[in-house]
Amino acid sequence: MVCLHHFPSYLLLVIVILATSGGGCHQDQSAALLRLRASFRFPDTDSNYPRFSFYRTLLPWKVDTSCCTWDGVTCDGTSGHVTALDLSSLCISGNLSSSDIFELTSLRSLSLAFNNFDANPWPNRGFEQLTELKYLDLSYSGLSGALPVENGQLSNLVALNLSGLDLKNLSLHTLIDSLGNLQKLHLEEVNISASPTDLAHASSTNTTSGLKELIMGWCTITGGRFDTDLANLLFHSKFANLVTLYLSGFDLKILSLHTLINSLGNLQKLQLIEMIISASPTDLAHASSTNTASGLKELTMRGCTITSGRLDTVLTKLPFLSTLILDGTNISGPTPVPQHFADFSSLAVLILCSCGLTGTFPSWIFRIKSLMYLDVSGNENLCVESPEFIQGSALQVLRLSGIKFSGKIPESIGNLRNLTELDLSNCLLYGPIPSFSQWPMISRVDLSVEDGNHSYAEYPNFWDHLGLASCNLSYVPKFLMHQSSIFYLDLSSNNIGGHIPDWIWGIGYFALNLSHNSFTSINTNLSNTSICDFDLHSNKIEGALPLPPWGIERVDYSNNHFNSSIMPEFWSRISSATSLSLANNSLIGEVSHLICSATYIEVLDFSFNSFSGLIPPCLLKRKERLKILNLRGNNFHGPLPQDIINKCALQIIDLNGNKLEGKLPVSMINCQMLQVLDLGNNMIVDTYPEWLGVLPLLKVLVLKSNRFHGPIDYEMNKQTHPFFPELQVLDLSSNSFNGSIPTRFLKQFKAMMVISPGAPNMYVEIIGTLLLPSSPRNRSRSPLYYRESVTVSLKGQETTLVQILSVFMYIDLSNNNFMGVIPNVIGDLKFLKQLNLSRNSFTGEIPPRIAYMLQLESLDLSYNQLSGEIPPAMAAMSFLEVLNLSYNHLSGMIPQSSQFLTFPNTSFLGNDRLCGKPLARLCETNHAPSAAATPGSSKELNWEFLSVEVGVVSGLAIVAATMLLWGNGRGWVYWHVDKFWLQVVQPWICRRRH
Repeated sequence: MVCLHHFPSYLLLVIVILATSGGGCHQDQSAALLRLRASFRFPDTDSNYPRFSFYRTLLPWKVDTSCCTWDGVTCDGTSGHVTALDLSSLCISGNLSSSDIFELTSLRSLSLAFNNFDANPWPNRGFEQLTELKYLDLSYSGLSGALPVENGQLSNLVALNLSGLDLKNLSLHTLIDSLGNLQKLHLEEVNISASPTDLAHASSTNTTSGLKELIMGWCTITGGRFDTDLANLLFHSKFANLVTLYLSGFDLKILSLHTLINSLGNLQKLQLIEMIISASPTDLAHASSTNTASGLKELTMRGCTITSGRLDTVLTKLPFLSTLILDGTNISGPTPVPQHFADFSSLAVLILCSCGLTGTFPSWIFRIKSLMYLDVSGNENLCVESPEFIQGSALQVLRLSGIKFSGKIPESIGNLRNLTELDLSNCLLYGPIPSFSQWPMISRVDLSVEDGNHSYAEYPNFWDHLGLASCNLSYVPKFLMHQSSIFYLDLSSNNIGGHIPDWIWGIGYFALNLSHNSFTSINTNLSNTSICDFDLHSNKIEGALPLPPWGIERVDYSNNHFNSSIMPEFWSRISSATSLSLANNSLIGEVSHLICSATYIEVLDFSFNSFSGLIPPCLLKRKERLKILNLRGNNFHGPLPQDIINKCALQIIDLNGNKLEGKLPVSMINCQMLQVLDLGNNMIVDTYPEWLGVLPLLKVLVLKSNRFHGPIDYEMNKQTHPFFPELQVLDLSSNSFNGSIPTRFLKQFKAMMVISPGAPNMYVEIIGTLLLPSSPRNRSRSPLYYRESVTVSLKGQETTLVQILSVFMYIDLSNNNFMGVIPNVIGDLKFLKQLNLSRNSFTGEIPPRIAYMLQLESLDLSYNQLSGEIPPAMAAMSFLEVLNLSYNHLSGMIPQSSQFLTFPNTSFLGNDRLCGKPLARLCETNHAPSAAATPGSSKELNWEFLSVEVGVVSGLAIVAATMLLWGNGRGWVYWHVDKFWLQVVQPWICRRRH
């Protein structure tokens, strides 16, 4: 018999309630969400729309499911109403004209940040329906217009982020007065208006705002100044409740740091980034006169400028500071921390790096028990004398890099039992380092020396105690023997020699930098380690290439003496690598196709070895991540792959100095990020590849010493974008190009005609920082810098530029079969630094407009068939250091300017009709010095030269007037004026008449 138990009635009631009203999404809100999504435009995943790592894709919303399960939607667990909608970082475009979003009346949180709403205005009405809205994030959404705040529509907001928006019709005062419940306000990179400067009209209310957190930075202020606006708000005590204040990029002319802190009694965190502010109090009416201590706990000033006053007078009023960061703030003087101030008992973080500090660092700081992080690096004139570390110190990070810390490391450093990072690089230390066994938590040690003239190796006892004395490598150093927690060890630039000890491979996961030493041998199999970054470059190691650890991410074996072929197992070991450099060794054999297994590789540098065979096709056909391919100076032969991948990411291709044949692959135009293409010194047979001009970022094109042939006169494609818009180095020398140089060929090089605003006048890397992907272990990574070298004929000599000046412009068409005249338009390339047209068959005169190239430093027109005079205006080319006009058919007098007199006679040899210094051949009397006429035709007026001449003449006029007032000088002036009239002005007038 089966017994039937009665179902409890209360459970049945619960099921009925849940089925009828619990947790499910309401139909009207579900429909509103679907209509809202339908009104948006999302980017095509296959389009070229710019995508960044913080952008995401909105997962599909399925109609037959509860909206509470949809991506970006959050519901109340009981009522089922939508309470939060997160549509941030989706690249949405369109507008918010529909009212669907306001049907979600239970919304408490709404985020539309990081979208692109086409500068459409947000609705003026509708927000009043969202009475429960507390958190609103519209930052960088593309919305514009007047934010509806004055009518109370958003009066219940607690947190508001409007960063990146145009709010010029809204004042900061109105925003704060209208949102009485607001506690957090973010206004970075906004356009907002300031209030009137009159304090009486600055605000309509005197109530204190509830604002606790304000972040403002890099704003555009209209209708006033931010320093006045901030002063008004402080005067009316609007910010009396502020706990956190972050300001960036402002010039607080009428405020001081003292006034700012004293006016905000509840302030606990103050961060100022790239601000201009004084330290001392001002005499303004609203400046605080109180002398009470502030409760400020964290003060951060990065890249700020202190205009006046002493910072230490401000710090004495901050006894509760736990964090003091003055990173890159220009203090330029003694440390602002008082020499005798023991009230910093709560200080945990002290960063005073790169502040220009001088004098002696206060020794009492090393005795603060609460201090956990101390960084005073980058102050070259700061001295630390005999620091004493106490028992029980909480110090975890100690960075003293580059300061004047000379002498022995104090024994008391062993008291730092919590130390995790020690940076004593460039400190000129000697003597023993206390046993690392005293530091059970140590994970990062930097004892490197960047300046090779001051190496730790100068103090032999130092390396004895580290167990790295020149040849005695059997001793296991005590400081590393049991330190499995170390993940970073830098012993670079110390001239340590001999065998790399085997014990070092037994240490736990870490990055190891042994570069710039004198190691001669290494274990050839590093299987017993989990090193992820291994830098061994610039040593003296010979023999077989060591097999790297499994799963390594970055390997640098460059600049050694490895002389073997590469074992097959090597390629499987680097399958996860992002960077591999074997440059400047003596490696032989072929590069195996097994390299194709390295699917994450971004930087591959095998330059200057003796590799042979074909270039593995996958390096160009299948590597979507590869950015740098450098196979320069090897023996690779055969053709290049003709089908380069569509998603090519290459920025540098350097195959110079091999034996490559065939034609250039037209599919190279798929490499739209390409900046450097160097195929010089090969055996490539092809015509001029004008199609390379479609590459928008190409800066360097080197095709020298190949077998290119034919004219460079081509018909421009019917495309709207310019050809070679960024090209600044072009080397076509030592080929078989012929024909004339078309005017349009020179006119396309726009980058050589105009320097982009703000171009730095310093050497920079063509490829900047390549941030390698984060390790699976979530380890922080250092940036990887790569510097490409280009060999050019610089001022008559072969020179390798490891770094290329951002404004360096260079054209070399020498040693070809070009003929015809040199186009006068070449003078438009006025920012060119080097021009070499030698060893061709150019005829006609030197184009007069070549004198427009006032930045030119080297000009070589030798071994051509040029005739006529040297343009007199070339005398004004003051930057010209190297000039070679030899072996042409030039005639007339060499310009007798101070600039031309610096050139040797070899610059003018082989021109039988040239005369005048520096040649020994004197000119006949009818060859008077030519006037410095304007370049170009006689009807052309060069305003650049005219402005210079007007300035010179004005200066001469002042000098002449002074001389005329001086009796003894009057005769001298008259004689030289007459000479100038007869020899310069009168001949010029005659030429103009004829």
